[in-house]
Amino acid sequence: MAQKISDTLAISDDLVMALYRGPLEPVPWRGFLSTLVDLVGCQNAAITLQLSRKGLAPMVLWGKTPPVHGKEARDIGNAHAEIGHLDPLRNALHRSGDIVLLEEVASREALEESEFYRTVMRPYGIEQALGMYVTEPGGLECNIGLVHSGSGMRFGEEHKRFMAALRPHFEQALALFSRIYRDESELEVLTDALDRLTIGTFMIDGRGRMVRANGAAQQLIDRGETFRVMDGRLTLTGRSDGARFRETIDKALAARIADPESDFVKAFRCVDDRADGLGILVRAIRRERRAPADLGPAVVVYATDAGRSGSFEQLIATLFDLSPSEANLAALLTQGLTLAEAAKETGLTESTVRSYSKKIFAKVGVGRQAELVRLILRSVAMLG
Repeated sequence: MAQKISDTLAISDDLVMALYRGPLEPVPWRGFLSTLVDLVGCQNAAITLQLSRKGLAPMVLWGKTPPVHGKEARDIGNAHAEIGHLDPLRNALHRSGDIVLLEEVASREALEESEFYRTVMRPYGIEQALGMYVTEPGGLECNIGLVHSGSGMRFGEEHKRFMAALRPHFEQALALFSRIYRDESELEVLTDALDRLTIGTFMIDGRGRMVRANGAAQQLIDRGETFRVMDGRLTLTGRSDGARFRETIDKALAARIADPESDFVKAFRCVDDRADGLGILVRAIRRERRAPADLGPAVVVYATDAGRSGSFEQLIATLFDLSPSEANLAALLTQGLTLAEAAKETGLTESTVRSYSKKIFAKVGVGRQAELVRLILRSVAMLG
């Protein structure tokens, strides 16, 4: 039901729905701002997600196409970065929820004499403005504003009441946007780091379908020798490796459903011809008890190709400051091999492997193989 503010203004259900859809739009809040302009009857509306400061231009999202674009817009943005401290409206917005009319903080005479008006506002045809300052708990701050020319409608108290009524919704939508952006940014940083180590990272949702792959993982898929995506599901080529992979994914998903805080992690080395030497690590991602099991990434799969420079062993060496030989042995022990099996795999004597393992335990601060496996798997898994 619409929330009536005055005889001419009301917050409609469509506006609120557009506001909450905003964080998911390709250009955030474009639809909301356009609807807001149509509802209020002003020339344009904008959200400034990055407030200007010395040397940094603001990031402004417009509802309607502004009259300035291209090189002229970039030049004005650069100027804004230098004289943003002269913006009278922004300078009047101090606390979250503040709502101010331009005419309340700057007389017409003072405005027309200001460099900020001549350089930034006038080219956009801005003669009237109403601004609201909003922050969210994560620290993101922004201004949302209505702008209009000097003729026709006038912003007044009813518009301030309208924005005040909209504020709680906007604060919630901003918090959602901030959470999504931070999560995406953190994930991007981590997957980029794994890309540089040529560690393929695949994200599997609660239904067993692949939802994300970093660059190294996509290369493995594109090559088609080891991984393929069939009906949205990640598969591993080879009869025995493929069966083992499917079983491990199923166990990870089941463990997550049985216990939301499950620490399920399993690693194995592929043995079939086409994937020989490929290292696989599968980890169940913890979920909130009240969150649907199918919502978002549920399992992360790491894949390292022994034939490429970046590998599971290289990651272990980097994380724990191990030599290449020590990292290779630690990787074998992490896959569940006994000291005797690791000796056979490396071509060393069992006594030499035992001596190496003691050095590794001392370096990473554990006393036995089980603790080493747990530490390495959890440390690598944390990178997801």
